[in-house]
Amino acid sequence: MPKIQKILYATDLSKSAKAAFTWAITLAEQADATVSVVHIIPDMVEEMSASMGYNLAAHYDIAQLAGLNDEEQGKAAASIKERIKEVCLEMKDDAPSCRQDFNDIIVKAGHPVQNIIKTAVDGNFDMVVMGTHGHSLLDDFLLGSVARGVVHKCPVPVLTIRLPSQ
Repeated sequence: MPKIQKILYATDLSKSAKAAFTWAITLAEQADATVSVVHIIPDMVEEMSASMGYNLAAHYDIAQLAGLNDEEQGKAAASIKERIKEVCLEMKDDAPSCRQDFNDIIVKAGHPVQNIIKTAVDGNFDMVVMGTHGHSLLDDFLLGSVARGVVHKCPVPVLTIRLPSQ
């Protein structure tokens, strides 16, 4: 079996996603590996353009618009750090060395599947751990699309954890 040294935990910041984080931390403890966290936010310019039916990038300063993504990425990184602290405190008996000083938090804007895969490959990760929300056939189709896309397209092994209902 290959040595696991670097684990990429992909999260959507949902409350149920902590189940997948628990798996990532436990695997890291057992393999003496590190865990990096990736969270993908929507590209704010694309989202606003789509909702307005108007191409903002074609009519406004792209540097100023890019600041929208930077601001959202900063907020997401802060939320991730808080969520990690909460989960580590809850897990203190199961994973006593759970590190609360996660500095390797990656927040990107854009397409989740593409960005998770690119992060896994570019970062030379040995494994991706992520949750899947599917609870029924319809849920699997609608909500499991990111996990399914990563599993099907990622050259790095992917461990998916069925998440509890929120």
